[in-house]
Amino acid sequence: MSRLKNKNKINRIICSWPVLILLSVGILLVGKGVWGVYKSEKISRDNRQSSEERYGILGDKGDLITSEIKMLKTEKGIETEIRDKFRVVKEGEQLAIIINSDDGEDQVEIKEEKIWVKIWNFFKFLRD
Repeated sequence: MSRLKNKNKINRIICSWPVLILLSVGILLVGKGVWGVYKSEKISRDNRQSSEERYGILGDKGDLITSEIKMLKTEKGIETEIRDKFRVVKEGEQLAIIINSDDGEDQVEIKEEKIWVKIWNFFKFLRD
């Protein structure tokens, strides 16, 4: 009989309002902590995805730069780069500038540079 009274006493204590309020507060605090971890995980997942995208883009740019460096290590690559950037020609060659007009027809202008113009452009390049 004493055992039955002890069970009733324990059940009364467990089911009392103060204990239920403490358990509810504990559940709310644990829930708030779980929600914070969930938000942090979502932010981390988004950051990882954007980092992987940037890594892919940078890998492609790195491949492009590597191929350009290999091209510049050759004599032909250096010549091509100088011709593209500075619009120079070798001696005896002519420079052709193609201008798109508004009526859709291309106009071709052939221009042969004198040696003093080439020298002037070279010093102009050094000044920049």
